[in-house]
Amino acid sequence: MSQLDFTNQVYDYLRTLGEPGDEVISRIKPWLKATYGLDEREAVHARKIAMGRLFARGLIHRVNARGPYVRILG
Repeated sequence: MSQLDFTNQVYDYLRTLGEPGDEVISRIKPWLKATYGLDEREAVHARKIAMGRLFARGLIHRVNARGPYVRILG
């Protein structure tokens, strides 16, 4: 599978849901599928890459490891 990097797009999407400091429900996989025409496997992979990079950059924080909520930090 090729590298699917949608990090900037995912961050922009999260910012449409809230401002820094807000906790938002991250329904990223369905959004990626609908917006970019990705299949299930591609969407899972792209989401994993984007969320990992956003977390590493300090732009988001997962509120609960298994839950859909993230806090926008940057």
